[in-house]
Amino acid sequence: MKILFLCSGNIHRSPLAEAMLRNAIVRDGRSDIEVVSAGTLGLLSMPAAEEATILAREAGIDLSEHRSRAATPAMIDGADLIVVMEESHREWVAALDVSAVDRCRLLSENAGPDSGIAPGDDVPDAMGDDLKSFRRSFRIIDDCVARLYRELPPPPEEVYTRSVEERFRLRRGSPLTLSPADYDLVDRWWRRGVPLWILLETIDLLVGRKEATGDAGRVRRLSYCEEEVERRFESFERGRVTRTGGAEPAGGEERVRLAARLVAQAADRVRGRGLADAAGIIEEAARDLAARAGAAGDPGAAKFFLHSFDETLLEALRGATPSDDLTAIREEAESSLARHRDRMTPSAFEATVARLVGRRLREFYDLPDLTAL
Repeated sequence: MKILFLCSGNIHRSPLAEAMLRNAIVRDGRSDIEVVSAGTLGLLSMPAAEEATILAREAGIDLSEHRSRAATPAMIDGADLIVVMEESHREWVAALDVSAVDRCRLLSENAGPDSGIAPGDDVPDAMGDDLKSFRRSFRIIDDCVARLYRELPPPPEEVYTRSVEERFRLRRGSPLTLSPADYDLVDRWWRRGVPLWILLETIDLLVGRKEATGDAGRVRRLSYCEEEVERRFESFERGRVTRTGGAEPAGGEERVRLAARLVAQAADRVRGRGLADAAGIIEEAARDLAARAGAAGDPGAAKFFLHSFDETLLEALRGATPSDDLTAIREEAESSLARHRDRMTPSAFEATVARLVGRRLREFYDLPDLTAL
């Protein structure tokens, strides 16, 4: 997933947002996310504002090497999510590429009750003001980025599992690996969409408590954290319902129509590569999605439908993929799991390989992930 932060000059707000989010993804081992920033004014090679650099340094963030970049059509086209600071920036994106507006959102949509602004507000720019104004902007950006990070979809399962395993080892201070039962537990959490940060924060919390009593070595299984993970996930889900008034931000019909557009675009790209059979399957899928959009129902039903449709489409593409390519994809999936294989049950291993093969097929055909819409 590639995330692009946009502000005006790329010397204050968007560099801070980029650095804050990068710190979070590095901390949690999320190698599936790439984050960049740019500006709409076309400023090139300028350092970050001195005040922003000072405040970043206080928070353990280094902006000394940052140099401003101008946003380009290629950047907009390549971003899966475009996060802007002001409504005027979203209008700039729309003027450049109207199809990108579906991937564009205001950073303030993630504003919390203590951030100082309301969802939908512009994030204030402090350029030309005193350090106090910069400090206010910094607090707003920090709050919004932290909340944005928590709303991102979970990473691919291999990244998810590796991050949990590495954090568990680190906090225990020993090379003890996860047990087969622990791997099954992580697999279930990933399938249910339990955010990675909930698992990692729970490991930090519970093992940290044991560390305080000199008893951390007694935490031998991840199942020790299961009850707290479930409690925190339930609280997180309740909070999402409260924030959205019991509904997802986009309606079911809009979500399925968006899926149809993205799949149709993927079909054009695949046909351009000369893969006629696969392009035909994807084009038929896009037409099917468009025809079903009116009956999509509520967002929850649409999400379930898209998840099932995604699996069906990938299965159809397996049959259209040359056997040599399919074999290579499976071998790559098995190789990526080699170090975990002796600690996984056969069923868990096969299920994980199947999901990895599906993910590689999605990448091979440049398909959108319908389960994330």
